[in-house]
Amino acid sequence: MSKRLFPRPVSLLAVVCAIPSAFAASQPKEQLQLQKEGIELMGQVAEAARDIRYNADRLNSFNRSMTVSRWTHYHHLTEMRSLVNDGLQPAFQRLQEMQPQLPEWKQQSIDAMLESAKVLAADMNSAILSKNDAGTVPPAMNAEYKDLVTKIFQHADTLLKTTDAARSFASAKLKEAESGQPQK
Repeated sequence: MSKRLFPRPVSLLAVVCAIPSAFAASQPKEQLQLQKEGIELMGQVAEAARDIRYNADRLNSFNRSMTVSRWTHYHHLTEMRSLVNDGLQPAFQRLQEMQPQLPEWKQQSIDAMLESAKVLAADMNSAILSKNDAGTVPPAMNAEYKDLVTKIFQHADTLLKTTDAARSFASAKLKEAESGQPQK
């Protein structure tokens, strides 16, 4: 009789022990959708940061030449401003709306990305003003402008690296949550 009862308590114990881990690993569908949207928004931020970095790199190369037109500089600055206003700003606005519903580590990642984006936007605004204030002075001779373009490149690179790292981690966590198995 004791042999018959032994397997049952063991199987119940296994089920009871597995329940908390199943609840911890599974998340509501809405939370998973929110995490997916966050990853997509981080992708949008990364893409804009990559494009801003590219344009800043081009401007850095143009700053070595006196033959590059002012219009070319204006074109790249306008492109970067558009990337900030139409790429970064809407993505960050939505990320900030979602932020309270996200895990603490993701909230911190968003804060770090947002800080990089703010510094990037401020330096970009300063570069535009510096270029405009210089009047007919070629951009290659405007030390302040050249310094700001270099800073824009650095800030865009930092934003891209921060965003890529957060996005990779978030993707791994999402896969973990969807599978119900903690990843190693």
